[in-house]
Amino acid sequence: MKRADEEPTPEAIDAAISQDPLRRHDEVERFLQMLLAVEPPYTILVNAPWGSGKTFFIKQAERVLRMANPALEQDAARLDSIFGTTAKDLLTTPFLPIYFNAWEDDHFDNPILPILATIATSVNESTVHGNEDLKKCFGEIIETAISMKFGLSLNVNNIIEGINGVDFLASYKEEKQLRSRIDELVGNYLPGIANRAVIFIDELDRCRPEFAVKVLEQAKTLFQQDNIVVVYSTDISQLANSLEGVYGPNFDGVKYLERFYDKRIELNPVKPADYLSLKGVNTKMGYVFVNITIELLNYKKASLRACNRLAVSISELLGYILNYQTYYGVNEISIFPKQCLLPVLNVLAYYEPLSWYEVRAGRGYDAVYEFARHSELFIKCLDSAIEEAWGSKKGEFPYNQGIENRHKRFIEDLCALIYTDDRLDPRIAELNNDVQYFSPIDQALFHRLTPPSD
Repeated sequence: MKRADEEPTPEAIDAAISQDPLRRHDEVERFLQMLLAVEPPYTILVNAPWGSGKTFFIKQAERVLRMANPALEQDAARLDSIFGTTAKDLLTTPFLPIYFNAWEDDHFDNPILPILATIATSVNESTVHGNEDLKKCFGEIIETAISMKFGLSLNVNNIIEGINGVDFLASYKEEKQLRSRIDELVGNYLPGIANRAVIFIDELDRCRPEFAVKVLEQAKTLFQQDNIVVVYSTDISQLANSLEGVYGPNFDGVKYLERFYDKRIELNPVKPADYLSLKGVNTKMGYVFVNITIELLNYKKASLRACNRLAVSISELLGYILNYQTYYGVNEISIFPKQCLLPVLNVLAYYEPLSWYEVRAGRGYDAVYEFARHSELFIKCLDSAIEEAWGSKKGEFPYNQGIENRHKRFIEDLCALIYTDDRLDPRIAELNNDVQYFSPIDQALFHRLTPPSD
């Protein structure tokens, strides 16, 4: 079984650039134009909630920069067909993009070691051609970083020769000396492969707070050269909350973080309907089921990660309903459980697992209506079903209640029918003895939220 989360593989990134399924082409292009326009040293923070596609966005920008650099993976024709004038500007001002996933390395005490290793890897033999001195120098920087961490004895002669005879290992002892060596390294070697370097630092909001702070402080101190741009990708609210948890409730995390960037940009949210279409959900079919699902995902401001994890169940349930549902006459009651209630339960189970457990165990159903009422289409269908079932009795006890109470009562009665085995339950009888409208209720389907396999 494959993991649910979408991985930013090279193939997925190329497809995102060419096909723009998430409609982020304009955002990516504006970001690239910003990289061209800023005057380094400059720091940009890309902000969006967790699971909103920040890594995909950053990886798209990184891939485009590589396509525009003749020392890397230049593909001028394809780039021009996608970005036009911006592509021409990138081709005349090549960048060296360096991607660092901070979360993957937050087990280190000092982030400068994995950051330097990442820089070294970014210019290894598979990516930079024809600059043997640069490859050799950076290759041994990564060895030196490892030796500092683990005390290994390594040959640093090439580093000594590559940086005017200065022992690069010794320079790690003092931060100012280290910055001087990085300045010299960037000044000597970067112009041979790019006009500027862009260091993308991703996933800060998932790191240990102490490590995240060290990354910010080290980058602020060490990467102040006039041809380096640093780009952080994070959920600033989440990161600020983490810092406040460490430093106390009076610590203003957002204000503290402002000192580490020059400009903050906000990614536009991706619409759940667009992402579900990308994942193969036929959003044009099954109007009621799909649109109730989408309304609830919009209400929850669903992240791409949430949509990705729900995509399979949504697609399977929708396909089952369209292909196998038997209609008992043309009435709202017959289609209501599967077309209207089932999508509510499916999304509820993801966002409120404890409430879903209570429902499935038959212990309480209040959460179902409280969640469902945020879908206008659900309420519209609910009113039609109530009118059909109780219309002639709405003036009688116990049906003569306000609209909201009638809504809650009908949903509780229907859930009792599905999730209890007591056919004498008075809530089932209250459905106006029209249980045949709902038959056959596939209780296993509603318990598992998974269609039968046969």
